[in-house]
Amino acid sequence: MRRLLLITLIIISACSEIDNPKILFEQGKYKEAFILWESLASKGDSQAQNYIGIHYYLGLGKKRNYKIAKEWFARAAANGLPDAQYNLGVMYENGEFVKKNYLTAYMWFYLANQNGNSHASNRMQGMAEEHKLFPNQIKRAVELAKENFN
Repeated sequence: MRRLLLITLIIISACSEIDNPKILFEQGKYKEAFILWESLASKGDSQAQNYIGIHYYLGLGKKRNYKIAKEWFARAAANGLPDAQYNLGVMYENGEFVKKNYLTAYMWFYLANQNGNSHASNRMQGMAEEHKLFPNQIKRAVELAKENFN
């Protein structure tokens, strides 16, 4: 009986690993993960949409494409996913496929921070310390975040 239980647990564990895109992604099996993420993303799963964006942004299992990455990040960010909001902030701060816009970057970092992304506050602090924005621009970025996403 114990042996049957052990075999069953091993089979269940192996199956869940094969069906879990996050585990596949973390194992570096990007093409396999992408297929699973894509199915979930098309159904509106924000985390999956963000991961699709990451695949395109970093060129993992797909050819690097900032335009497509931004589209997927934007979908997930609009649904309130803090990691996608952070990723959009990075794109706007660096000017990757989008025109460099520190005000918009700060707005996305602010939203990501408000929604629990632990890295966003460091980016906001860095932007302030590097004088990328004047205090009135920071205030405006926060106002835009509240006006558009509250």
